[in-house]
Amino acid sequence: MAKLKIIKGFERAKSALSRQATAEFPLISPALKQKLAQMFGTEDPEQAVAQIINEVRSKGDKALVGYASRIDGVELTSLEATTEQIANAYQEVDKELVSALKLAAERIRSFHTVQKDNIWREFAGVKASQLIRPLERVGVYAPGGNACYPSTVLMTAIPARVAGVGQVILATPPGAKGVISPPTLVAADIAQVDRIFCVGGAQAIAALAFGTETVPRVDKICGPGNIFVVLAKKMVYGVVDIDGLQGPSEVLIIADETANPEYCA
Repeated sequence: MAKLKIIKGFERAKSALSRQATAEFPLISPALKQKLAQMFGTEDPEQAVAQIINEVRSKGDKALVGYASRIDGVELTSLEATTEQIANAYQEVDKELVSALKLAAERIRSFHTVQKDNIWREFAGVKASQLIRPLERVGVYAPGGNACYPSTVLMTAIPARVAGVGQVILATPPGAKGVISPPTLVAADIAQVDRIFCVGGAQAIAALAFGTETVPRVDKICGPGNIFVVLAKKMVYGVVDIDGLQGPSEVLIIADETANPEYCA
């Protein structure tokens, strides 16, 4: 699971918050700049992402497998998760977590079902409604690698299912062993995702936007990611629709000595 950074003291907190970057002005560490220069011949993440997108467009699956090796350090034998891998994931995930994911899915589904069924609103005597037209195919991106975010899968895939989207495609990075994390696979199964691909980063966004021999092209891409994912979504917008430019979750908790540590955690 991702670790929470704890900052004590007002001045330290103020300093830390003032250093936060945006998608347009990212903070890039010297180590990352060096890695970008070695791999792409540039320290600019935007130029690196443009190279990735162009290579995925021209080389398809070959580029995806190549970047998995170069960036993630894993050798993929298959881009798509199998039904056997999904079944095995249930055996590797704690039963309490599976139950929690199913409960969360039920609540998310109920909320969006009510939202869909109550489309009429009245303002000052004027009635208005929204017309729901589900897309044919939607791509969901869930961050992965060192951590897993099954909640992201539920919160993006389930609303698409409730809306009536024809096909939901999930892309998520491989872990250290070159496979998708079991909790993510379980969440995808619970959310009724149609196909799951072991692809991450800007290359995943490019594959969803343009399609490859294996990954189908989608109508819209949803889900958060790191600076490379955000830049990729920004670049492919117009070719494909996107939900927005959401980076990693930014949650701020202000607490003093009277706060319950369990509630804060």
